[in-house]
Amino acid sequence: MNEHIKTFCLIVITACVFVMAMIDVLELIQSRQQGGASARLVSKGQVTAEQLEAMPKTSIHFDQLRHDFGEIIEGQKVKHSFSFVNTGTAPLVIASATGSCGCTVPTFSKEPIPPGGTGRIDVEFDSSGRVGKNSKTVTVNANTDPNPTVLFILADVKPRS
Repeated sequence: MNEHIKTFCLIVITACVFVMAMIDVLELIQSRQQGGASARLVSKGQVTAEQLEAMPKTSIHFDQLRHDFGEIIEGQKVKHSFSFVNTGTAPLVIASATGSCGCTVPTFSKEPIPPGGTGRIDVEFDSSGRVGKNSKTVTVNANTDPNPTVLFILADVKPRS
């Protein structure tokens, strides 16, 4: 084989290896800036129970764990925000927040919350077909100790007149 061709091939291979190494370095820098591998997994909505268990533990403090809507009329949709602080030393990753039934729908940010950072879990309760006293829960799974955290909502649903 011609020496010029061998030299050219060697230069191309070296350049490819260099580019691949640079991509790996840039991804590592980006993951550290975003809170590590947990940030990538969370932003993609792919945190499994095993991955959550393996993450560094932190702690969470809610302003309140229970909210009572009081008396509401059947068919009303009411909302409440549960505010919290990451009181630990690692980024807080909420993997899921699940209502105890389809009438209770929580929403939350999927981004990691830095130590000292704040967030909230918004909960909507649909009282349609729920006449009477209601007690519902939202189970929050996160890299906290203890895990999970359970939030409660209460409502006394009165029939429509």
